Amino acid sequence: MFLSVFFWNTFVFANTSELYLNLQYINNKQVLLYKIMNWWNINDNVDELNPCHKKIKYERIGNIEVKYNKISKELTFLFKNSFANLVDIIKECKNCYGPTYLKNTFLNKDYFRHSKVKNIKKELSQLNKIVFKNVKQAEARKIIVMEKNILLLLEGNIGGLLLKNNNIALHQAGDFFRSCSAKKKEDFPITFTISNHKTGVILLESIVIWNKE
Repeated sequence: MFLSVFFWNTFVFANTSELYLNLQYINNKQVLLYKIMNWWNINDNVDELNPCHKKIKYERIGNIEVKYNKISKELTFLFKNSFANLVDIIKECKNCYGPTYLKNTFLNKDYFRHSKVKNIKKELSQLNKIVFKNVKQAEARKIIVMEKNILLLLEGNIGGLLLKNNNIALHQAGDFFRSCSAKKKEDFPITFTISNHKTGVILLESIVIWNKE
């Protein structure tokens, strides 16, 4: 027990200075997620440190470059680096029941009054840009000013460790190396939010949509 607690405190919980602008949390405690994944690869689910069903939060500040095209009136969020590359939110099996895409449920009309944005149908780690259409120049200026404060936030619950890539899944669809006890889809809500870290103003919010049973 002493060795287990020592391992957790020494190697799992993160020092803020080590993470810089790429932060990960489990049950609101800042962690180094890759160390938890390495630990989970070695240890089975009987340990008291089992991360199954715990709340996970993945955030990154300063990862967006904002571009605006005055002619097409398109404003683009370009991802400087991959985001949330240690977690999977989309089901891996085509015909199984699970989360299929992120649906945009909120777009701040103070910044995107007449704008539209497509739903996200791929893993966030594979996403390199988000395009907002029909954005006025005055609205674009307000977004460009906050560029360095744009916060990406992914939230969900841990469903297991995937077999295909050893990533942590925020669902229970597919083949798992470390599986968690079965839960209902309602126990695995997934939200992706883009906001101004400095002011707390939310720009966009999306939730995961599951395919029909």
